[in-house]
Parts: sequence; structure tokens; C-alpha cells
Amino acid sequence: MLAKPIYELVPYGYFFLGISCITLANDYVPTLIGVILFLLGANIWRMRSEARRTDHSSQRVKQKKLRYYYEFKPFIIFISAFTLMQWTQNELVSVISILLCIAAGVILSMRVLNRHSHSLLH
Repeated sequence: MLAKPIYELVPYGYFFLGISCITLANDYVPTLIGVILFLLGANIWRMRSEARRTDHSSQRVKQKKLRYYYEFKPFIIFISAFTLMQWTQNELVSVISILLCIAAGVILSMRVLNRHSHSLLH
């Protein structure tokens, strides 16, 4: 069993390793490994977030189809935009990638705030 501080840092370690692989090596294999590591961190983060939700279950949107896409969407947007920014040298693509990274951050922060609300009337 891991100590709590280490346990809490595991998904962020995966995020950091994945982004480092993409940033430091301009080859397909390290990029693929980086994307996989990032998505593994996203999966750990998603499972913990789901287990720690404090919002009332009646407020949750019931989704059966595309549930995993919905859960992973901000992570997919972020890692796609970041990888695109690393692999292209076009200024327009870089600006669009930065905007997509910001949009992913906004989506993720809205979800965190929503999942930890205590009100039944939103």
C-alpha cells in the first residue's frame, strides 16, 4: 500500500511522464507511449473522481452510450492539442492548440466544481 501523498500524486505523475515523452522526443514511438501514459493517468483520475463525488445522484445525467467519451473528452482534447502543437510548427495551429488546451481545462474545472457541489437545487 502506498502512502497517501504518493497515492494522490500517481495520476499527475502519469500526466507528467506522458507530456515529457511527447515533449522530449520527436518520434512516433515515444509520442505514442506519452499519449498512452497520459490517458492512463486520465483513467486513474476519472475513477477517483467518480468514487469521490459528493453531488447527489439524482442530479447526475444518466448516460449509457458514449459515457467514456464524455468522461475522457477534456483529456482527449488536451493531449490531442498538445501533441499537435509539438508536431507542427505552424503558428495558427499553435494558437488553436493553446485555445483547445484552455477549453479542456475549463471543461475539467467545471466538472470538478459540479461533482463536488452539495446542493440539490443547482
